Amino acid sequence: MKPIVFMFLLSAACSLQAVMLSEVAAKGPLKLFVAVKGAEMPSDHDQTNNLKEGDRALLLSGMGLTDLTGISTLAVVDEGNQIPISRVKNLHLFVNQNDLTALPEELSRLDNITFMYFEHNKRLRSIPESIIEMDALEGMYFTHCDFPAIPPFVFGMTRLKKLQFSQNHLTELPAAIGNLTELRHFNVADNQISSIPESMSSLTRLRVCDLSDNPFTSLPEAFGKVQIVNQLRVKNCPVTSLPSGFSTMRATIDITGTKIDENKLPPELRARINTEKPPGSKEPEKMIVKKKEKPQKGGR
Repeated sequence: MKPIVFMFLLSAACSLQAVMLSEVAAKGPLKLFVAVKGAEMPSDHDQTNNLKEGDRALLLSGMGLTDLTGISTLAVVDEGNQIPISRVKNLHLFVNQNDLTALPEELSRLDNITFMYFEHNKRLRSIPESIIEMDALEGMYFTHCDFPAIPPFVFGMTRLKKLQFSQNHLTELPAAIGNLTELRHFNVADNQISSIPESMSSLTRLRVCDLSDNPFTSLPEAFGKVQIVNQLRVKNCPVTSLPSGFSTMRATIDITGTKIDENKLPPELRARINTEKPPGSKEPEKMIVKKKEKPQKGGR
């Protein structure tokens, strides 16, 4: 066998090797990342905009993990002290860029988690219904996974403030989305959603709403009463018009790639059209923790 072919097959075999959380934990307690002003996130896989001063984060991204069994009984190191993970307040769980296919039921025992991130787990398509019991949970991120639909029980998690299912295989946005009246950030971009329900008008606390890259052709007129604060994105959706109520909201509206003729919009609505967030949005310099920059292509 040629050396190049052998090395390729060896690399492929290694990438398919199962990595269990128990194996990682067996090497010693995992150290928590502490959010302090001016700190930089160690990994460019993980976002920082939800971290507040003093929050703790367990960083498990990019480890090739295929199994999280044992996560509820982990021992972690918090500023030099070894403690059970269940005792960590305001915990952010980052498990991006892994190879998970399912999440364990025991995850729901960690009712101290405020945000959890499972982005870019390309084979993940289900989550246990028991996570509805996680009383502190405010946000869930499932970008670029394999979900055919948002699990129905999620619409009963009425305390959620941030929900992201972009880049999955969703074909429907159920009317039950209107139950999540605490949502500030909602992102279902890059799916196959063919219609937007009128119940979106119940999401009156939205700051950012991204519906881009979906095939729906219109937005409910009732949705126009939602005074979105920062930005609404409908990029690359074949919509031809916008609800008139959007003319009074503070947010900008990104209509890039739509069928909307901006020149035919009323002046008040035309004034909202912009790809930039309005002044007062959370700029990078206002974040407690800095996001690690991805290395430039061709750089070291």
